[in-house]
Amino acid sequence: MVSKVSETKIIFAGVGRDCENYLPSVLKGIENLSSRFRDSAFIFVENDSKDLTKSILQSWGSSQKNFHLINLDGLGGIPRRGLRLEIARNTYLEFIREHISLSTYDYLVVLDMDDVNTSGVDLQKFREALDFLASDGQHAAVFANQAGTYYDMWTLRHPELCPGDIWQDVLNYVHKNKVSDEEAYNNTFSKRVFSLDQATEMLEVDSAFGGFGIYKLSYALNSKNPYLGSQVKVLTDENSQVNIFRWEVCEHVQFNIGIRNIGGRLFIKPDLINSTNSGMEFPPSAFRNFIF
Repeated sequence: MVSKVSETKIIFAGVGRDCENYLPSVLKGIENLSSRFRDSAFIFVENDSKDLTKSILQSWGSSQKNFHLINLDGLGGIPRRGLRLEIARNTYLEFIREHISLSTYDYLVVLDMDDVNTSGVDLQKFREALDFLASDGQHAAVFANQAGTYYDMWTLRHPELCPGDIWQDVLNYVHKNKVSDEEAYNNTFSKRVFSLDQATEMLEVDSAFGGFGIYKLSYALNSKNPYLGSQVKVLTDENSQVNIFRWEVCEHVQFNIGIRNIGGRLFIKPDLINSTNSGMEFPPSAFRNFIF
């Protein structure tokens, strides 16, 4: 049975730092969605911004009845972005868990606070996503797509399109085949890049984000996996020398897998568009920035 989506209660959550140029448009898009529903709450985590991010969020939040701005100044002292995001995202999850009212909401919308969401998403497609989630108890999350090239390959896990960490694939190819970073990139990452036709059906995945995700809050709070931004990587060379280091990973993946582990099903909605991506090229050696 499909619920009356206008009666649902939705939390909008985001992490922002030095994003003043994008915030007015991103917040306008949030307003366009939140104003159509029974009750909306807003939780933003900010740290160490050197621009007007903090003041813009405070000003906007002063006119919202259920607004929470969590400041984590000092987090910028942690040198790895993945570790900072891990802490920031787990912070809003724990805040919701411990909040008597917020923990009873229906949905959690997680969105990036930068350029990927300056155009907003179509209200009707957003409603359709909520209807889809409500139509089946196992439907746990719906993620956005992009017009043109799908851009969030690092978070994507799909048996055929992207079964593993795309950047780790580049690293492993370099290590195994003793080739240049460019050759490895061309034989791994480049071959995975794709566009998802907006006219196709829901695509079930093991993980995704795309800068915009709608979770059933119950699944998000019951996931046994927190957001996680790093792992230990072990490589053995031709002389059996073992090299051990930390490897930065996309923090969304472990969290999403936790939802899959408790029976939740995750989907990309091809016509839920949050941005246009005309192409995607990264420096072939970018994977080296994930080693620490």
